[in-house]
Amino acid sequence: MYPPELIAILVLLLVPVCAAVLLAIFKPDLVRNILAGITSVIIIGASAFLAWKALLAPVSLTLENTEWIGMLLFVVELGVALVILGLSIKYRKILPLILSVIQLILIVRLEYFGTAGHDVITTFTITNLSAVMVLIIGIIGTLICVYALGYMKDYHEHQIAVPVRKRYFFALMFLFLSAMFGLVLFNNLMWILCAWEVTTLCSFLLIGYSRTPEAVNNAFRAVWMNLIGGICFTLAITFLLRINSPVSLLSVTNLLHFPNVSALTIPLAFIAVAGLTKAAQMPFSTWLTGAMVAPTPVSALLHSSTMVKAGVYLLVLFAPLFSQTWVGIFLALIGAFTFLVTSALAISQSNAKKVLAYSTIANLGLITACAGIGTAQAIEAAILLIIFHAVAKALLFLCVGAVEHKIGSRDIEDMDGLLVRLPLLATMMVIGICGMYLAPFGMLISKWVALEAFLTAPLGCVFITLLAFGSAFTIFFWTKWLGKLFMRMTRPPAEKIALHISEKISVIVMGVLVIVCCLGFPAIISGVIIPYLETIHPYFYQPNNGLYFFDTLVMLGLMAAILLLLVAGAFVGTKEGRLIPPYLGGRAVDAEGRFLGSLGVYKEAKTSNYYLEEYCGEKVLLKPSWVISGVLIIVMLVLGFMGVMIWI
Repeated sequence: MYPPELIAILVLLLVPVCAAVLLAIFKPDLVRNILAGITSVIIIGASAFLAWKALLAPVSLTLENTEWIGMLLFVVELGVALVILGLSIKYRKILPLILSVIQLILIVRLEYFGTAGHDVITTFTITNLSAVMVLIIGIIGTLICVYALGYMKDYHEHQIAVPVRKRYFFALMFLFLSAMFGLVLFNNLMWILCAWEVTTLCSFLLIGYSRTPEAVNNAFRAVWMNLIGGICFTLAITFLLRINSPVSLLSVTNLLHFPNVSALTIPLAFIAVAGLTKAAQMPFSTWLTGAMVAPTPVSALLHSSTMVKAGVYLLVLFAPLFSQTWVGIFLALIGAFTFLVTSALAISQSNAKKVLAYSTIANLGLITACAGIGTAQAIEAAILLIIFHAVAKALLFLCVGAVEHKIGSRDIEDMDGLLVRLPLLATMMVIGICGMYLAPFGMLISKWVALEAFLTAPLGCVFITLLAFGSAFTIFFWTKWLGKLFMRMTRPPAEKIALHISEKISVIVMGVLVIVCCLGFPAIISGVIIPYLETIHPYFYQPNNGLYFFDTLVMLGLMAAILLLLVAGAFVGTKEGRLIPPYLGGRAVDAEGRFLGSLGVYKEAKTSNYYLEEYCGEKVLLKPSWVISGVLIIVMLVLGFMGVMIWI
């Protein structure tokens, strides 16, 4: 009789794959909706059960005779490499072609000549960190898939030139979830590498879904950058196998408890680069901004529960090892620098999806900085950032996708008075934006914890400076967007636009999750994060007294009151009230927002945000940022090969 935890793991790994196969076969929308709905319910249930069991006690499970599983996953890796190789030849993309050949050679060499005598005993390990990721993938990921059922109908009505390939689309979405579950549940680095490569392939194919020239180019940019990460991951495993150890270092559990960290600096440097590429950190950020050409559910999935979260998960997983090396310090510098620059870049954008993309990269940079520092408090901040960013950013992407179809634009300048025109979507968008930067939401609390972690870190003053200025930029671009939702020049009528039921369910549930996570953050810290930190930092963890200065119940009460005021205020804003016309130096403004200009011509009074493109534009900041971050990566790799440690 298999233990229930193992059954739940197998469900999470296999059910999405089976669903992907069935979704690729059956064409009718009704069948697709039923299949996707049933699969989503099963995944959410299995995710919740497995996370609950893991939070009660860490789960370690061993399967016998796993050689055939390793061989199967090796075949999958070969298949991934060959698909990328074939498509690179088809579209005549030289760089992805070269990198896929290198990766293919490294994988074959590693499988046949490198892993002998390095058997991993424990097959699956589920810690509290894994449980958090399982919940993010299983709940947020499946809600995005449910949202896509309605979204893709509107997508093809608006994008008439794009061939309808919804079977292909939904099959890839669920395959993506399976690969992510494998990445966070496997204990064998070789198996994790396979899941890592499958996520690269899925993102590549989904970004290029429309097959327009722009989509194809952006998809190949994403794949060659992530192939660099895959090659670095493979090299990290190769160097790990050269280290003399009484236990297999292919086991994540063994690696985290390996006493001689100085011997690990080379593999850690390569793991750091792998994480940076997947997390779209400078200078690899352009693949994620380019991914905005994909349908919105793809963007939501990449940003909240899959691809980029795989990168920061890997970095946070090995954060205790980074904490003792200069590799970790330079990794943290790259992350903090990325946070600063991409927060500034977001100021210059009026495209809502582009703002969300740069915001994602910035917050991933902050998570990367915390992972590089690697102290208990920094890891606490990183996990909090992962949780709160996942729910808030998923909500925002879903709202932007729906709004784009309803008003025909994703430009923030076209969202004037959205709280009156589309009350439900705008209210959810307000909750999402507030969740990203305002009190009492979790992102602000997470930055507070990160700030305290930076105080005791090497080069702490540098990290604090980068965090302070980056956070100031963050306030600027989020407040601009928030103001547009409330502000209106005239009194537009509420638009009677119906959302698909799948879109409405996903958006409302995601909005509720943002609030629940905010209210439940003390429980998240005490019940999830602290037990995890006690296992990886048993002698160094000190509770963050600042967070527990108030009694938990008092804090929850204050949060609930602020949240209720926020939601009530959003709804009050949709009611009829006094509308203050703009002041134009004495010029009269009519009910339509027009005024009589020079030469007797009527002009429309308009308001617009500042975007400061001459200071924060992509043409100004991107190239210097690539150079600086590239130099930091080179120094990090050099220090890794030198094996330089921190002696404090």
